[in-house]
Amino acid sequence: MNLAIVDISSKNHSSLVENWIRVAQYNEWKVSLYVSHDVLNNIDPALVAEVKIYRFDGGNAKKFLDSIYEHYLNNNIEKIVITSLQSNYVAFLFSKLKRCNFLITIHNVNAWIGRCKKFPLKYFIKYIVRRLYLFSSSAVLVSSDNLVRALKDVGHVSKPISVMPFKMTNPHKNDIHKSLVVYPGMISSNRKKYDVFYELCKRNPLIVFVLLGKPSSFEDRVIVDRFSSLNNVVTFNDYVPKVDFNYYIDNAAIVFGDLNVTYRSDEYDETYGETKDSGLSYFSVENNIPLLVNSDFKNIENLAHATSYYDTCEEAQMHLDSLMAKKLHVPSSSLAEYSLAVIATRFSKF
Repeated sequence: MNLAIVDISSKNHSSLVENWIRVAQYNEWKVSLYVSHDVLNNIDPALVAEVKIYRFDGGNAKKFLDSIYEHYLNNNIEKIVITSLQSNYVAFLFSKLKRCNFLITIHNVNAWIGRCKKFPLKYFIKYIVRRLYLFSSSAVLVSSDNLVRALKDVGHVSKPISVMPFKMTNPHKNDIHKSLVVYPGMISSNRKKYDVFYELCKRNPLIVFVLLGKPSSFEDRVIVDRFSSLNNVVTFNDYVPKVDFNYYIDNAAIVFGDLNVTYRSDEYDETYGETKDSGLSYFSVENNIPLLVNSDFKNIENLAHATSYYDTCEEAQMHLDSLMAKKLHVPSSSLAEYSLAVIATRFSKF
């Protein structure tokens, strides 16, 4: 198998690129990357040491995408995985890439199968491109069974749908002594809530809490400033470097979340846990640690054993006390579906 992995859209999905490289190497496939500079910089250098890389540094995106088609015609590529399509819509629209045998990754179900709330030209082009690539793909990729159900039940998608998790387990991280409570992701009052986390920080001065993300807007800086006044909270005002992000996640005993489950963008409404996954789930998976999250959010079903839900601050405190006292690692055996061996074997004949 000669596999090409394409992502010139989002460095935030670089973990999926890494997952596909690992799957290809496990199955002894040839693999080539067609990625943007930002995506490549977010990938573990050791992982791509022996991978053929075609770098998109900006400029003519259509020409870059068409070069993949030429390689496909020359039998240098048998199958293509697009890990995100979130920019360069005009280039994708007119590119020959859609003539290839490709799989498209969907992160937001309603964005791909819902009706657009606004109809200016830029949104209409996005809608057309998404529908075109969904229709032209040989199969669809999503990160959880929740999204599989949404695509089938809401979108009535009949073509094959496979799950490639956003993160895989990393058993070696069990060897690290963990003591932090980490609330990861961009600071956004539109997507998340912070009052319960703030109250937990105040009630537990001997525990170190980490608000692990940068504010998404000037208004959200007020949230960071509020937490910065507490001596036991680590905060960031700007983009968190990958080395710092990984350090705090690696040392987390608990991943915390408080989501506005219904997320409203200019184009579509998405529901976390139904039509859109949360990265919180996968930080829990990768690090084999529990997730403490508000009960409005329904985690992926096979992660129920790793999830504690709360409705009130008192319930959150009760779970926090219990989880910190036990210093639990989620057993690797219960996360087998997220292991490289299981995932690579499942895709070995895809």
